[in-house]
Amino acid sequence: MGMNTLSPTSTWAWAAPARASMAKSALRCACFIDRNLMSDSTRQLIFSAQDDFGPVEVWRTPDGLVLGLGNEIEQTRVLPHNRNHLCFSYMRHMLLTLLWKPKPRRALILGMGGGALARSLLAAFPKLEIDAVELRPAVVQAAREALGLGEDPRLRVHIMDASEFVRNAPASHYELILTDLFDARGMVPALGEAEFQAQCARILAPRGALASNLWRYPLEDYLSASIAMEQAFPWLAFVTTPERDQTIALAAKDFPAHVRDTAHIGRKHGLELPAYWRELVRQNPTLFKA
Repeated sequence: MGMNTLSPTSTWAWAAPARASMAKSALRCACFIDRNLMSDSTRQLIFSAQDDFGPVEVWRTPDGLVLGLGNEIEQTRVLPHNRNHLCFSYMRHMLLTLLWKPKPRRALILGMGGGALARSLLAAFPKLEIDAVELRPAVVQAAREALGLGEDPRLRVHIMDASEFVRNAPASHYELILTDLFDARGMVPALGEAEFQAQCARILAPRGALASNLWRYPLEDYLSASIAMEQAFPWLAFVTTPERDQTIALAAKDFPAHVRDTAHIGRKHGLELPAYWRELVRQNPTLFKA
């Protein structure tokens, strides 16, 4: 295989890590580009660029087009024959936010990366407009030139720091906020800052929802992000994604009654939201008492 995916043998179900007793260690687990296992005949470097933050590469592999930042961690994967498909489970779990807004009109993506989330949402919702923020110019270039992220008047790409963007965004503007902020080392420090999370809460629309992709290593960074989100949002839940041993934090200003009733919408958009909803309820029993 062209990709080597390291998966845990069991799933941690930390329903509320900021409140629960904390484990003493955590796993770092992601999708990796194993260049040693891929011969020259099975992989091909199709894009390479450098910006002030380091290298950006796109590889053609048997498992699709792979975006990397000069290390072994796979940032984005795109299937050339089905570019709208979200290859990573954690991205599909982030779309649990659609239960709050089944027909979103305004979305914000912090950490656009290869553009997989933006492309999938634009295809599913013709009336949706997206602001996508990406710090690295070379990553945007890779998304455009190598990963097939086309120009669309409904997609506005902002090459800037996410903290600066949310600080200047209008209040209560975005119905969906999807946060996937990583660099070559891991989660960016802003995720653990109270000011950043407070600004995200400020620009989230009433009856909207935010999903944030969190790694559980280093543990200190994970806990900082969890606590900052707990302080900023009245409603907060966590769901693990066993394929990459990551956690998706779901945050909102409230929990409308219609959320339970709209869990079926995933069937319409080719998602597994009903299954993800059941997992969310299972991992957060105190939030979903009958």
